[in-house]
Amino acid sequence: MTSDTTPKYTRLEICRRFITSVRHSTELGIEVTEAEEHRVTAIMPWQARLVGNPDTGILHGGAVFAFLDQVGGLAVATRVYPSFEITPTIDFRLDHLRAPAKGKAVVGVGECYRLTEHVAFIRLTAYEEGQQHDPLATGLATYMRMKISAQNYFGKSKA
Repeated sequence: MTSDTTPKYTRLEICRRFITSVRHSTELGIEVTEAEEHRVTAIMPWQARLVGNPDTGILHGGAVFAFLDQVGGLAVATRVYPSFEITPTIDFRLDHLRAPAKGKAVVGVGECYRLTEHVAFIRLTAYEEGQQHDPLATGLATYMRMKISAQNYFGKSKA
């Protein structure tokens, strides 16, 4: 038996529902694989249409940036769960350390390390699938907290 205080969705389900509601996230092919209290992990598959240099087949840095920006917002969602908030990006700094290999999926990890009333602070790391000890990029981001309910965002018909 569930009570009125029992969340309707898990952290992972909330993250996955949000991804399907954002067009650029579906275009990037983002899939959320883990959602813990302060941390989220997602994967972006290699796609020819996301390549920045056709001679090398390397993903465009903008695709990696957009992917990690979404991962950062999802990290906030895991932290504020079972609430849900829209979190526009305030600031985002990304250091591209190296390019991903042609054909390799990119994994992104976001950790919400501090949460204030109005701002969430996130650490981000990207690496090739299976290469978590050799990052492609690291970053820090801040997101504004806009408190709305998941029901208002996703709508009653999807809930």
